[in-house]
Amino acid sequence: MTKMNSPMNKLFYYLLIIGTVCSCKTLPTGPEDIPDTSYQPRTELGKMVATAASVGHIYADTTFVIAKGVDETDIHLQTSLAKVEHVFILRIDLTTPGLKMKVGMPYDIDSYVIGSRQTPSDMIEYVDKPGQRVVAVVNADFWDTSNGKIRGPIHRNGRILKDTFVYSSTLTDQAISFFGLDFDGKPVIRDTVTYRALAPDLRDVTGSGVIVLKDGQVPGDFSGYSTNRHPRNVVGYTADGNTVYFMIVDGRQALWSDGMLYWEMGEIMKSLGCSWSSNLDGGGSAQLVIRHPSADIYQLRNRASDGAQRPVVNTWMVTVNEP
Repeated sequence: MTKMNSPMNKLFYYLLIIGTVCSCKTLPTGPEDIPDTSYQPRTELGKMVATAASVGHIYADTTFVIAKGVDETDIHLQTSLAKVEHVFILRIDLTTPGLKMKVGMPYDIDSYVIGSRQTPSDMIEYVDKPGQRVVAVVNADFWDTSNGKIRGPIHRNGRILKDTFVYSSTLTDQAISFFGLDFDGKPVIRDTVTYRALAPDLRDVTGSGVIVLKDGQVPGDFSGYSTNRHPRNVVGYTADGNTVYFMIVDGRQALWSDGMLYWEMGEIMKSLGCSWSSNLDGGGSAQLVIRHPSADIYQLRNRASDGAQRPVVNTWMVTVNEP
């Protein structure tokens, strides 16, 4: 029997150790491979986001068309504060023939039922039909978890289901603005005071939270609101009113995505060319569901922090006129 301390055996074990150490360098440190710090964004929106004051570096970006007038861009980035983020940007061209944005409600009922909730995928089942194919859904307004009351107003196809805001001094980030579409299909974001004057001219509306972009500028002070990082859903639109963006940000998942602050989102929406942008319900509610373009299924695109789809009080849906 060859002795373990022979020169040949020592050489073998030295080589084995060296090979093991070298191979470890290729292993991931978390759920993702070690980022490529030399990577340059390749997509249109990736290149735009890279210019945002809140973005330090982009590690990966991909894009694909969901339907005519609707596309999705997914970006893995590091913020200027060295936080890792995965964001999912839905872009909607409102000038596309046959395309429509609308408020989704549980069971597609035109009434406000306190406590009624459904997952985005379940809401789709009640809406999707020939001539009105659902291609994308995001969650919308906040609600009071103690009693199920929706925080903001609700308009559906010109019908006002609720015209009040339920503000709470302990939740100052909620029930302070709205996102809607007027009867010409143009998007609008404003505060609660302006809602009163505009309400008769709004076709579809849900409440929203902190306004992170006003007239193309990020507000300088968010001190009155939460300073914690959370999963987010933010909506915005361009000055001509032709393009709407939803950005879903994953969070509360170490090594995958930390979640964003308000000013960080405002800077990104500004980089996309938005003029106004506001925060929608986040946390485990932050969800993007799409009709997958290469498979006949609806898919949750982001990693929701609950680990699965959460039932929500209302949504924004994108439909197209397809058989």
